[in-house]
Amino acid sequence: MTENAKRPTVEELLVKAESRKLDPDGVRAAFEHSSTPGFVDKTADWLPESEHVHELLLSLMESTLDQGGRVLDLGSGMGRLTTMVLDRFPRCSVVAADYSQTMREAATTELSRYGDRVSQIDFDMFSSDLPQDIGKFDAVVSGFAIHHGRDLMQYKSLYRRIHSFLKQGGIFVNLDHVAGEDRAQTIENATEWRDFLDEDGEIESDKFIYGSYVKDTPISLRNHVQLLGEVGFEQIEIPWQKMIFALYT
Repeated sequence: MTENAKRPTVEELLVKAESRKLDPDGVRAAFEHSSTPGFVDKTADWLPESEHVHELLLSLMESTLDQGGRVLDLGSGMGRLTTMVLDRFPRCSVVAADYSQTMREAATTELSRYGDRVSQIDFDMFSSDLPQDIGKFDAVVSGFAIHHGRDLMQYKSLYRRIHSFLKQGGIFVNLDHVAGEDRAQTIENATEWRDFLDEDGEIESDKFIYGSYVKDTPISLRNHVQLLGEVGFEQIEIPWQKMIFALYT
């Protein structure tokens, strides 16, 4: 941006991204062609309170997984959450499910040190079925993947399937990008996020915000809670929320 160029507002960035929204095939292609030179976790550069919220995410699963169990990581990417779960719960195993071959290959070296405690599968959470012989899970976890849903019915269908993946008493935990309760709140939350990115200085904030909204289609927490309840989840909680992000279970 030149010295005299006017910086776009966050609302202008969102309007631009929404006018060029990638369809599901475009989102998938973006991940397949992403540059993944190695296992480098830069989440703390763009996620506020990253260490705290990930510790909170793991603590939510403690009573379920302390003595062992099976975990499904939906949209596992390069294995960030998978490795956290395996390190925190040494008696657990994880099935890391992602539809991007590029991401799965990038995760292979890091995950190989866990041996048979981890396996990777090619899985599109919005259109594929899990292998019939895979069994049920004590926990399903996801981080920054479910927001690729396209409408309320697609989110609801996914939540119904997640509910079916779980054993009786199992837990679902998701850390994700969410929309505000209305347009004004969405813009306010995204503006606060841009201020955070500007202060951190590690990321070109406007480009990053545009890239997020051109791929993501987040819905509000109210919508998430309603849909989860409709498919059979009980005692839905939101232990953390900041800017455009939330942790819910």
